[in-house]
Amino acid sequence: MMSDEMPVFGIYEKAVRPQSFEDMFRDARKAGYQSFELSIDASNGRLKRLFWGKKEAAEVWQAALRQDMKILTMCLSGHKRFPLGSSDPEITSAGMKIMEKALELGGRLGIRIIQLSGFDVYDQEERTEETRKRYVDNVFRASRMAERACVMLAIEPVEGNLLAVRDTMEVVRKIDSHCLQIYPDVANINSLGIDPIQELPCGKGHIAAVHMRDSLPGIYDATIPFGSGYLDFDGVFRKLDEIGFCGPLVVEMWNTERTEYMEWIRQAREYMETHIRKVRESDV
Repeated sequence: MMSDEMPVFGIYEKAVRPQSFEDMFRDARKAGYQSFELSIDASNGRLKRLFWGKKEAAEVWQAALRQDMKILTMCLSGHKRFPLGSSDPEITSAGMKIMEKALELGGRLGIRIIQLSGFDVYDQEERTEETRKRYVDNVFRASRMAERACVMLAIEPVEGNLLAVRDTMEVVRKIDSHCLQIYPDVANINSLGIDPIQELPCGKGHIAAVHMRDSLPGIYDATIPFGSGYLDFDGVFRKLDEIGFCGPLVVEMWNTERTEYMEWIRQAREYMETHIRKVRESDV
């Protein structure tokens, strides 16, 4: 983060009520966000977005332009259903097709960063050395696809194969592509019992964006309000400043069933701004 200005605040799609993109962009802007994170999860409906043609993509892009909203990031969690380390060739083939189409869509929408999950397989089969190796091999292939598309991939450390920033950085360094970086979720890391403040410096110079939410021990719940869990926000913001990070902070909340979702996302952004200012003023 830059010491003299606020970072770009992004909001995950599932943090707002499902509606037209124009209305979701409008809500995000009203709550004080500058960027919107598109969700491509494992559901049939969201996976179908990968097959939007030029017309559908242009409509979404134009809606964002009208609402002065950027679509800087995509959360590509569809690989939960089609993991890149699967022992089933049909599944890995489908996972790579998802990767190809996500990069194509990212290019059309002006998306700069596509977040990849750090698991080799999800719950379909047991993890083995072979599934881990296959995951790395396919992420290598994906990174070369990303170079051609001029879109960055960023791996999220998650429960399972790659737990921490330092684990994920081993893969990033092994593949050695300027289009492969990391996208940590500080709450996920915290819930795993790993200190994000100790982990973040391991990714210095390679953190493309950061998912922000509060956390509770052993719980991966993205519905709790900021400040009600046990994440040390001040420590996280101080460490991000120390390592020179100035990328997007993206609020990951799940508010699709909440009628008062606007209050929740506005509170999250205000909470972050307040604590960033507090940290910077105390460090002067």
